[in-house]
Amino acid sequence: MATNNNNLYRYADIAPEFEVEFFPKRSQDRTPINPLQAGEHLPTFHIHKKNIIATSDTLKTLNGSLPVTQVIDGPLVLAFHSIHWNNYGNTLLEKLQEVYADIRVLGGQLLVATTDDKQAFENATAQYQLPFATIFDQFNGIAKKAGLYATTDPIWDRVAGIEADVPVPGIYVLTPSLKIVYASVDKWFDQPFAKEALLEALEAASQEQEHAIAI
Repeated sequence: MATNNNNLYRYADIAPEFEVEFFPKRSQDRTPINPLQAGEHLPTFHIHKKNIIATSDTLKTLNGSLPVTQVIDGPLVLAFHSIHWNNYGNTLLEKLQEVYADIRVLGGQLLVATTDDKQAFENATAQYQLPFATIFDQFNGIAKKAGLYATTDPIWDRVAGIEADVPVPGIYVLTPSLKIVYASVDKWFDQPFAKEALLEALEAASQEQEHAIAI
């Protein structure tokens, strides 16, 4: 995956007449993305039944539309995904598949929010048998709340090899109140999440919840 090399140019930079045809129009506002970090709270979001791609025990009983805080009953690992991240996206799914059993043992739940609708996602991931819940993040709504996506800071304008209007990668460990206890944001696609750090944060969140319930 290419990174922020100043010597790499998008085709539209070399041939500006193709800008409108192949890429969204640049905004005059160039405000950069501001991803949420540990210690902050993720604004609540709703999960709509129509946007569910794959269920697990996390989403089995969902009907209609509910706030995520009413769907989860323990720490949540929220991972963002896009098929337009190419091999990075595939590797991310593989790593999540590997760590999923550990997440469940520690009392956590995993929810993947992808930029792709059900058909596109399933077509692109047919080689996997993914066991975790996956939803379509329509219009990048959840990614916006996490600060991973903004029309003013398009990823295709600064990362070579990505030509879609999608967020940057991010994985969060959240308490049931959506407080962030772990954040891994990979703005330049060169620092994927570390399994050990994620599980340590998840274990601490689970122990904190158990202690709160005991009190």
